[in-house]
Amino acid sequence: MTCRDDILAVARKLSKQQTDGTFSAQDVVAALRAKGTQHLDTTIRRHVASEMCQNAVGQGAGKYPDFERVARGRYRLLST
Repeated sequence: MTCRDDILAVARKLSKQQTDGTFSAQDVVAALRAKGTQHLDTTIRRHVASEMCQNAVGQGAGKYPDFERVARGRYRLLST
């Protein structure tokens, strides 16, 4: 599986655990570490905060419209 696939699988679980459906990049890192991922923490954070976030800014931002940043450091899953 790709890093994005792993993140999406974890994000689906994390979003169901919170009443507001949000999660942080650190939540994703911790969940993937617990599963024994080989992806670097920095790669996971970059994917969550930039590449997979539709309203991120900068080079490579919003490449995949999977998440929406709803507050500082908090994200909501857009795709299922």
